[in-house]
Amino acid sequence: MKSESIKRGSRDHIVLSLCALLFLALIFPLRGSITDDTFIHMQYARNVAEVGELSFNRGEPTYGATSPLWVFLLALVYKVGGDMAVWSRILSQFFGFASILLIYRFVKAIDGRAFVAGSAAAVMSAEAWLVRWSTVGMETSFSVFMTIAVLLASLHVLRSQSRSVLFGLILFAAYLARPESLLLVPLAVISFAIFKGGEKSSSRFTWLAVFSVLLTIWMIAIHDHTGTFFPLTAGAKQGHFGFSFEILKKLVVPAKILGVTAGIPLVIIVASMVAWISGRRDLFAPASRIMEPGVFLTLAWIFALPAVYVIMDFHVLSRYMLPVSPAAVALGMICWYRFVAGGVLSRGRARSVTIILTAIILAQNILFYSLVVVRPTREFSTGLKTVITGIGVYLAENSSEGDVVAAPDIGAVGYYSGRRILDLGGLVSPEINRMRVDIDVERIIDEGLYLDLGADWLMDRSIEPMRFSGKVIRGHLFTPVMSGIVGNLGIRMQDPVTYVLYRIENVDGEEAER
Repeated sequence: MKSESIKRGSRDHIVLSLCALLFLALIFPLRGSITDDTFIHMQYARNVAEVGELSFNRGEPTYGATSPLWVFLLALVYKVGGDMAVWSRILSQFFGFASILLIYRFVKAIDGRAFVAGSAAAVMSAEAWLVRWSTVGMETSFSVFMTIAVLLASLHVLRSQSRSVLFGLILFAAYLARPESLLLVPLAVISFAIFKGGEKSSSRFTWLAVFSVLLTIWMIAIHDHTGTFFPLTAGAKQGHFGFSFEILKKLVVPAKILGVTAGIPLVIIVASMVAWISGRRDLFAPASRIMEPGVFLTLAWIFALPAVYVIMDFHVLSRYMLPVSPAAVALGMICWYRFVAGGVLSRGRARSVTIILTAIILAQNILFYSLVVVRPTREFSTGLKTVITGIGVYLAENSSEGDVVAAPDIGAVGYYSGRRILDLGGLVSPEINRMRVDIDVERIIDEGLYLDLGADWLMDRSIEPMRFSGKVIRGHLFTPVMSGIVGNLGIRMQDPVTYVLYRIENVDGEEAER
C-alpha cells in the first residue's frame, strides 16, 4: 500500500511538472507585458500603503478597485520596498499556476482518478485566457484561483462544522478578489438546499452565517470609507438591466469567449446533461455523496455567470468569463472519461481517446493563443509603456499640482502624473459614474459634458487623430500638446488608435461649438 501511494505521488509530481513546463513556455512570449488596469491597482495600493485609504485620487476614497484583496497584496509588496510592476506579474503568474494545481486536486476529489485530473490540469495549463491574464499583472488569475478554492471547499462542507466555516471564509475572500464571486452565494444556498449529500448535517449552512457576518462588517466599513457598498464597476461596465431580444443577442459574446478555449468541454457538459436526464446518472456523480452540493454548485456556476452578465447587460471581457473556464474543463473531462469508459470503450481505449481529446483541446488553445492573443497583447503593452506612460510623465513635469486630467484610460497616466484624474469611464469618479447611467462615454467626451467638473487637461483616445484640435466646446479651447499612436487596444479592437493630450483653456465670450 505504501509503495503504491509513493508511485501515485510520483505520477502526480510528473504530471504537474509537465503542466508547469507547458505553462511557463506559453507565458514566455508575453514576458514583461502589462495592461492599464494593472496601474489602477498599483495606484490604489500605493495610497493604501502610504496614507491608509482606498483611493485612486489621494484624499478621495472610492470603491473603484474591483479587487480590494489584490490591492492589499500589492500594498504589502510596496510596504516592503518591492517593485509593484514586477511583483504584480510575479503574483499573477504564481496564481495562474496555482489554479492549475487546484483544478488537479478538484477533479481528483470528485473522480478519484489521477489520469482524469491530469488531463484537466493539462488543458488548464494551455487555457489561452488564463495564460494571457497571468502575464499582465492583473488580479484575474488570483480570482480564478479563489473561485476554484471555493468550489473545492464546497465539496467538503458536509464533513464537519470546521469545513463549513472554512468554506464561508474562502467564499468571502473570493468576493474580495472579484465581486462576481458574490453570485456563488445564492447558488450555494440552492445547492445545499436541494442536495443533502446523503445525510442530514448540522454544518449545511454554517458557512452562510460566517459569510454573512463578514460581508456585513465589510459593507459597513467600505461604505463608511467610500460612501458606496459595491464597486463602481457596476455603473461603468453595465448597460441597461432587463429582458429583451437585443440583450439576448449579447449571449454571443460570452459564448465566443468561452468557446475558443473551453468550447469542447462545454459541449461535453451539455451532452452529459442530456444523457443524465436519459438515465446516465453516473456522469456527474462524485466519489462521495457528501460532495453532491459542490458538484451541482460547479455546474450551476458555469451557466449562471454568463446568464447574469447577459441579463444585466455588462460589457463582457475575456477576464470576466475566465473563472467559468476551470469549472467547465473539470466537469467536461470527468464526464467525457466516464462516458467513454462506462461501457462504450475498454479502459485502455478510453484512456487513449481521452489523451487524443486532451491533445485536440491543447492544440486549439495553443493555436488561438499564438495566432490571436500574443500580438495584440504585446502591441498594446508596448504602446502603454511608451505613449500613455509618456503622457503621464509629461503631466508630472509640465502641469500644476492641482490640475485635473480627464481620461478614458486612467491607470498609467494617473500613476505617473500624480495629478487628480477625472475618470471618463466612471470607475473611480462617482460623478461620471452617475452620468453614465444615462449617457455613454463617447457622448460625454464628444459633447464635453465632463467640463463642468473642472478638467484642465484631456487625454483623448480615438481612431481619428487630433479630432478636438483647436475646437471650442462649451466655452473651452482644446490645444494639443503631445500625441502618440498605439497599435491596438487589445484583441477585440485591433485598429491603431491615437492618444492626444490636450490643454483645456476657458475662453469666455466665444461661442461654443456645441
